[in-house]
Amino acid sequence: MYARLFVITLLSCALAACGDPGRADDSGAATTPASTTTSGASTTVDAPTSSTTADALTGTTSSAATTSTTDEPTGTTAANSTSTTQTTDASTSTTSPDFCDPQAVADTTAFTYVKKFDTGIPDMVLQASFYNGDADEVVIMSFSGKARRFTTDGTPKGDVIDVPPEALPQLDGATYDAKQQRGLLINQSCILNEVDPVTLAVLEPPQQLGFGMSVCAGLALGLDDNLYIASYGTDELVVLSRDGMTEIRRVDMPGQVGLTGFDGIALIAGSENFLVMSTAPDARAAIIDPLGAVVAPATKLGLAEAPFLGGAPMLPDAVLTLCGNGHAWLCEAYDATCFDFAPDDGDKDACGCLIPQ
Repeated sequence: MYARLFVITLLSCALAACGDPGRADDSGAATTPASTTTSGASTTVDAPTSSTTADALTGTTSSAATTSTTDEPTGTTAANSTSTTQTTDASTSTTSPDFCDPQAVADTTAFTYVKKFDTGIPDMVLQASFYNGDADEVVIMSFSGKARRFTTDGTPKGDVIDVPPEALPQLDGATYDAKQQRGLLINQSCILNEVDPVTLAVLEPPQQLGFGMSVCAGLALGLDDNLYIASYGTDELVVLSRDGMTEIRRVDMPGQVGLTGFDGIALIAGSENFLVMSTAPDARAAIIDPLGAVVAPATKLGLAEAPFLGGAPMLPDAVLTLCGNGHAWLCEAYDATCFDFAPDDGDKDACGCLIPQ
């Protein structure tokens, strides 16, 4: 979920290059605020450098091979995996919250557009979000640090608040840790912050992640309790241990998945698979497993092709899924609106299946 630089202002970005309103040109730039002021830290943040090469971007290109290893994910069963009885309401296709065997939940491989809604967030560069399954609410955050909580139908639950300055500048990814009940935020400098999921107060000292990642632009937590990070500058998916101290594997996204400009990732509710997004040279989505194997091939958004069928943002960011109903949300990188997509296999409550052992 990355905001890249091209010379443009937020007021004009929706009319930007190539005759496709809101999309980036073919230079590799995607979502790029010209300059943004962080209200929480009272500092002016220059926009990130735009380049298709890792050398011009923040961080260092990894010298490691950019291919996935054959290491198998571990801990993919839920904490309460002894419960194997499924309770299903046929009228709603919703499994009961105490059903905690993710291997028995059908994997969603397609989402259909339902609606879009206005978030009312004044900084219209939406870049990060997470679903707090314990409170059944969503937090959506902007590049320069504005945040707001929402119900699962898109209704605001409170006023706009500030992201803590420790998570800034250039906030560009987030996820929820259901095991420790906290939000995880990452910025483009690959600094990880662990925060209270409601107030966003910092709970641990900020952690600088290494391993040659460049311009971190998305974050997810797998069922194996590993961090899955979109390294935009190296076009890799980098998997780290939950403590951020050990590299587990790397996936070459263009070579293995067919995505360039890798710009977002979210764990699919009730599955060990991930939604992955790209924004350059165009907006595409795919579904992959934890090793990077393709489950649903990369396709352009807004067409009648999985994984996203129908309406879509012109330039998507802040992708998340809601384990309470299985829906996926994509937000506009240059507008204050988000799009709701329903799983084609029916709504499901899979939050109990997202707690790693």
